[in-house]
Amino acid sequence: MAPPDRLSAAAAIVLLALGPAEGQEPSRKGSVTASAEVRQVLVDAYATDRHGNAIEGLAARDFRVRVDGLEVPLREAEWVPASGSEEPRTGDIPPAGTPRFPEGRLIVLFFQTDFARIRLKGEMQMTVAARAYLDRLLPTDRVAVLSYDSQLRFRLDFTRDRSRIERAISDSLRIGSVPRIAPGPFPSLAAAFDYDAAREAATVERGLLATANALERIPGAKALLYLGWGVRVDRTPAEAKWHAVAITALQRARVTVFTLDVTDADYHTLETELELLSTLTGGTYEKANVFTDGALDRVFRRISGRYVLVLDRPDVPEGRHDIQVSLRDRPGDVWARSFFDD
Repeated sequence: MAPPDRLSAAAAIVLLALGPAEGQEPSRKGSVTASAEVRQVLVDAYATDRHGNAIEGLAARDFRVRVDGLEVPLREAEWVPASGSEEPRTGDIPPAGTPRFPEGRLIVLFFQTDFARIRLKGEMQMTVAARAYLDRLLPTDRVAVLSYDSQLRFRLDFTRDRSRIERAISDSLRIGSVPRIAPGPFPSLAAAFDYDAAREAATVERGLLATANALERIPGAKALLYLGWGVRVDRTPAEAKWHAVAITALQRARVTVFTLDVTDADYHTLETELELLSTLTGGTYEKANVFTDGALDRVFRRISGRYVLVLDRPDVPEGRHDIQVSLRDRPGDVWARSFFDD
């Protein structure tokens, strides 16, 4: 992956210090699968050229992967175009009667609502720009919409209906109760959504956790666009705990977070936390307060295709492991999560 150096170091320190989040069982669903002889690790990776466009046609030999600093061989690199679907693998067991993987991209729009002047302007600009960028969606894309203010509000299940997506984006600036959503056809976020957890989400970290837990029930990778202004806002121990649990849940659900910072400022103290959220999950950070359209454009180009990297788990002690992915002998960047858990 290719985040700024200061965030690479910070991410490594955070991962080593926290270890697997408290109360979490070791996960092999989605990111790690088991076989009789060897365990494999799956990593969703976005490779881009110097212009920010997705690079197609790479093979396993084009990637360099290091686990805890040691280079490990890559077994497979599967290109998944935006309109495509993953190939099934041993251990990927979906709910009975559903397809193994959904076709096309699953995109989650997660709006963090706040009515402070320094944030409201950016939030309004983002909702306008996000509606305009619906023209970039493919017929196979499905979009879900959630918002967070004092609790998590589930506004729209995965759908291809543009008018419903537009309405949910506009509603993200509102507060107040939201009607429950009946589960729809696969893939449905509502089928596993915990409304009690959403109502009790006293911090945005707990809102992300509730979102990740629901997304885990849907196999395959998802892209979450975090359209907001901060995480770990008060820097309390409780926030740190829920942040760690949420990051682990996002990994387990194979969610990559792309943050678009709406704060109307050239710099603010919470932007490093937003960068770290994306670094840990394999996404990117964009300042969106001035050139909102440009920020959205860069994200949409990055998610126009991805690779599923498959590697054999190296012979290292059980626990949480740092993972670094880069291109070998060719220009470009790779964006991938920075850890995996046994």
